[in-house]
Amino acid sequence: MKWMILFTLCVSQAAAAEPSRPDFHRLVHALHEQQLASHTVRTEEESGAYNGTAAAGYRYRVTRYYDAKTGRLLSRIQRDAKVSVAIHIAEVNIYDANGQLIRDYLSMAPPWKPLHPSNAYLNLHHYNGKLHSFRQFELDGQVNYEFCEGELGGKPVRISLPWDDMNKESTSTPEYRACFDAMSKDWKLHITPH
Repeated sequence: MKWMILFTLCVSQAAAAEPSRPDFHRLVHALHEQQLASHTVRTEEESGAYNGTAAAGYRYRVTRYYDAKTGRLLSRIQRDAKVSVAIHIAEVNIYDANGQLIRDYLSMAPPWKPLHPSNAYLNLHHYNGKLHSFRQFELDGQVNYEFCEGELGGKPVRISLPWDDMNKESTSTPEYRACFDAMSKDWKLHITPH
């Protein structure tokens, strides 16, 4: 009986663990495919070449997928220009029933290693009156970036905080509190793209 309880505990902990970066990359792309299957979409496409020494010679094709009815951006996929299954960037937006963006998933891989993303993020969005904010989480729950813009008390607000600028001074302003205090910090509920 003890081994059964231990086994069940291990399985439930493994299920709650964050996905690896390669798994996250695949799951974001799978979520993109699910959205395409459930929406009528229109697309916009552009092509280009990467800059920089490491990426020299690599070309890409970016496709943005919009819901044809609402015009909302559903996803953005950046692929290798010649090998369409080599996904460099996968980004998927999730909206609530009122059409507000509530979370998005972003995974980026270097063009020479498309199965091994260097960045994998979950962004949780929040709205407070005329303020729209989001908090960006790494797969392990570390906050990487915070952003907020809009209006508070008739005055424009724009906050952009990378993790290394987050401190007591930058997070104690009334604007910061209005943007982020009521925002959910429960990233674990959403870390597996769905």
